[in-house]
Formats: sequence, structure tokens, C-alpha cells
Amino acid sequence: MHEMSIVMRFVDIATKYAVDNHAQKVERVVLQIGELTGAVPYYLEMFYPAVVEGTILEGSELVVESIEGSVFCTDCGTTYNPSKTELKCPSCQGDNGDVIDGQQMFVKEIVIVEGNENG
Repeated sequence: MHEMSIVMRFVDIATKYAVDNHAQKVERVVLQIGELTGAVPYYLEMFYPAVVEGTILEGSELVVESIEGSVFCTDCGTTYNPSKTELKCPSCQGDNGDVIDGQQMFVKEIVIVEGNENG
């Protein structure tokens, strides 16, 4: 499943951020995942505890926010969510479109508890 590699990548990003900011621990990581990526939030949440075990992120909360898909129909100019219209434009039934939103994945927020730099 590609969700495991996604979680591993996000954990690497969050770990680097925490270390660079002298964190004592990470409390929460918020991910935004576009619904057109094919990633299933349930699996991201399921794999997270195992991936963060033994790291500065162990015990942290994972929040996954979905970014709704959006497509611009190049035939008639309608903007629509392809997931809700069987992938076709609801106005003209065309399938020629440009994705506007919903393909991205990124770390939106990392909440840390700062450590003491002096020991």
C-alpha cells in the first residue's frame, strides 16, 4: 500500500522539523491530503502509530484533513467535484477537464513541545 510510504515521508518531515526546532516531543501532526490522490485516510491513521514508534513523534496525534477535488471542464467552463459526478461534468457530461484541486499532500501543522537547548 502506498499509504505506508506516505506516512513514512510525513514522519521524516515532522521529525526533521522537530529536531531543527529543538523539540522535546511532538504532540500533533496535521496532514492535508487531496481526495484525488487515491490515499485512504483510514490507512494513514492505521499505519501512523507503528511508523512513529520509538521516535520523537511517538504518542502524538495524527489529524488527516481531506482536500476536496475540483476540476475545470474545458468544454463548457463548469467547475465541479469529479468524485460526486462519476468523473463527468454535470453540465455537459464531458470528460475533458483540468484538475484544479485535490491532488496535493502536505504537512499543514506540527505542534511541538519545545525542549531546553541548554540541557
